[in-house]
This record gives sequence, structure tokens and C-alpha cells, in this order.
Amino acid sequence: MYKIRPMTAEDALQVSELEQKYFSEPWSRQAFLDALAQTSYTYMVAEEMSEVIGYCGMYRVLDEGNITQVAVREDRRRSGVAQKLMQELVNCGVKLGVTAYTLEVRVSNDGAIRLYETCGFKKESVRKDFYTSPKEDAYIMWKR
Repeated sequence: MYKIRPMTAEDALQVSELEQKYFSEPWSRQAFLDALAQTSYTYMVAEEMSEVIGYCGMYRVLDEGNITQVAVREDRRRSGVAQKLMQELVNCGVKLGVTAYTLEVRVSNDGAIRLYETCGFKKESVRKDFYTSPKEDAYIMWKR
């Protein structure tokens, strides 16, 4: 069974390895370490037997939270891990005074879109050519 907890510097290597697998423009280990050193970022990990199986993060500006990444190891997808990570991240945000959350998602990423809708996010607009590798539009989704 996995547990959800705040990300620590010790998790940065495993998180960056997952990031390399699942994102076209991945953050480095150092980028995660730099984010963790700032109070405006919040990251959560799902850990099972000392192994990170998923993570998500948020950057806060005033009372808004921008969800920066959500990733779950491929063999653990569709098992509720991402939804639980998102719930915990939103719970942390509420404690920090966040009242609205936003994120961008590839228009072709049906699985992620379903996840975000399940978590209460709604599509509000499209950002043309937001992604570059490959080039693709993004839905901008909000949870208010």
C-alpha cells in the first residue's frame, strides 16, 4: 500500500527520473530541488516501499495555485494514485489560503482530462500551441 506525503529533497532523484519518462520538456533533479527550496511551491509524492510511484506539484501566487506536474508510474496508473495525490495537494493549498487552482493539459490527453474533471476542474479556454514537443494546444482548466 502506498502513502501520500510531502516531497523532500531525498525524493528529487526518483521524481526527476519519472519526469524524464513522462514529460516532453522535463524538469531536472536540480529544478525540483530549487522548487522545494521556495515556499511558493508545494509537492506531494506517493510512496510505496521507499519508492516514489507518483508525484504532483503546485506553484502558488497569492490565492491561486498553478498545478505544475502530475505523474504516476505507468504500472500504477488507473488505480486512484493520481486522484489521491491531487486531493492531498488541494488540501495543502486550502491550508495555505489557495481558493482557485489552474492547470494546462494537452487537448489529446484524455486520461488526464478525465482525472482533472473528476477532481472538480473545468475546461475554461484553449491556449494555442502551448506545447512544443510535439506542438499541441492546451486546455486551461480551473477549479474554483
